Amino acid sequence: MSDWTSIHGETPIDPSGLRPAIRRKVGNRAELNPLEAENIRLATVKYLATRPSDGLADFTVEWVLKLHKEMLGNVWLWAGQIRSVELNMGSRIWQIKTDLHNLLQDLRCWEDSDMPLTEQAARLHHRAVHIHPFENGNGRWARLLANIWLRLHGESVTIWPEQGVSDGVSRIRGEYINALRAADECDMSLLIELHNVYAARQD
Repeated sequence: MSDWTSIHGETPIDPSGLRPAIRRKVGNRAELNPLEAENIRLATVKYLATRPSDGLADFTVEWVLKLHKEMLGNVWLWAGQIRSVELNMGSRIWQIKTDLHNLLQDLRCWEDSDMPLTEQAARLHHRAVHIHPFENGNGRWARLLANIWLRLHGESVTIWPEQGVSDGVSRIRGEYINALRAADECDMSLLIELHNVYAARQD
């Protein structure tokens, strides 16, 4: 088995995209995971430690790309850059920016409607994953994106069990993938339910 073997539902990892200093230090997923986790932690603290302002998180195309770079740019050279290869999932390369723009326009429409914030976050989460703008890290980026939207509006964030969501054999991973696939078929109920199940409770 390769040290970089992909888990079910995950984009394959290509270590050639690691920053040179990181590539010299890691040779497998187990060594990579804590470095990615620390980079993501820094971005999470920046946006979720306190309620972010509209200026800090303005939900433009430029900002959502920047968020991905903040999450993974200390580890990966391609962080924050729209992928340059077609995949068997996600938008076509030439359509990614347009699809992101349309998603963010829809998000503002949902904001002005009576749609519950948890549903807004779940729809944002799903569409961001579905567009799949980046070479990797799309799921983690989409989950943080949805949490920033919740935090921006004073709502409890979703505390995802990241180890379970990222573990290829866990029950939670299976439920998560099934919820995303159902959302692909326009059934948002499973993903909304997961957001509700893992919502941080405020006293």
